Amino acid sequence: MDALSDDDNQEHQTGADEVEESYEEHVEESEITDNQAKTISDRRDVLVEILEEDMEIEDSQLIGSYTRGTMTGPLKQDSDADVMIVLDADKHRQWTQQENGPRNALNAIKRRIQNDPRFSDTEVKVDRNVVQVKYHDSTIEIAPAFRYNEVPHADNPRDGISGIFTDASDGYAIPDTHGRQSWQGTNPRKYKQMFEARDEAHNGKVSGLTRTMKKWAENNDTGVRSYHMETMVYNYFEEKARRGEPVPDSYESLTRDFVQTLPRRIDNGGSKEPVYDETVDSGMSRSERRKAAEKAEKANAKLEEAKRLKQQGRTEEAKEKLKEVHGEGFN
Repeated sequence: MDALSDDDNQEHQTGADEVEESYEEHVEESEITDNQAKTISDRRDVLVEILEEDMEIEDSQLIGSYTRGTMTGPLKQDSDADVMIVLDADKHRQWTQQENGPRNALNAIKRRIQNDPRFSDTEVKVDRNVVQVKYHDSTIEIAPAFRYNEVPHADNPRDGISGIFTDASDGYAIPDTHGRQSWQGTNPRKYKQMFEARDEAHNGKVSGLTRTMKKWAENNDTGVRSYHMETMVYNYFEEKARRGEPVPDSYESLTRDFVQTLPRRIDNGGSKEPVYDETVDSGMSRSERRKAAEKAEKANAKLEEAKRLKQQGRTEEAKEKLKEVHGEGFN
């Protein structure tokens, strides 16, 4: 067998190489900075303080990509950090009982923030199950929530899935105003535990690859949502573990191996999140899937070309080809 045909082993034997160093730098630079993280945390505190003037809040927590290490920097207005505020069910029982309770809860949060003079020039709006507060460099999305077992008839996302049951009682219920209004079970704590366990087992490469692919999706205007991409990366690692297949050690090989599967993942649809097995990409049309899959196919071809160039000793040309995939920030 040609010694260069298995570049995973080659990289392991020769130690650090320029291409892998570039990948590692790209992954590191895709994280938000400590100052940006503090800004998000401080904004959460201000918003919760405003809402506490009119609402009984049991708990507030940053959730989502911010807490899983998959939020990408540098921040821009559509970089969203999620805040869940857990409301006292006795004090705010009307929102769980009213026909329009989910929408009313969201509108109450929206009005309270808009009425604060500090947000007079800030865009604040309801978007499906959150209230978006748009700053110049990021967006805070506030999801009101109740403890799941305190909301009568809250939907369990796994109801009706044959042979599968996940107890939602340790999670929360958040509003869903898409179509009929309802309170929908969610368990960000459980998903965070699952994600962190898998990430730790792979030395941080689950979060690292997620950020890399989110940046690719953004840079190439693919239409693939952030959480959709994260789910596809998570499922890639889960499938490898289930089949007993090795995961490449280097970011170079790992990225190429994942992207080989990406056109199929996008085009076939039906990407499922791991806690409740909910489909996360149902908002993409057939034509949008096809366009995104075609961009993934082009990225795959360029990654394969970069591999060939590197094997031929043309490292700088390989890095230029990778820059076409990952953007000008890839050096």
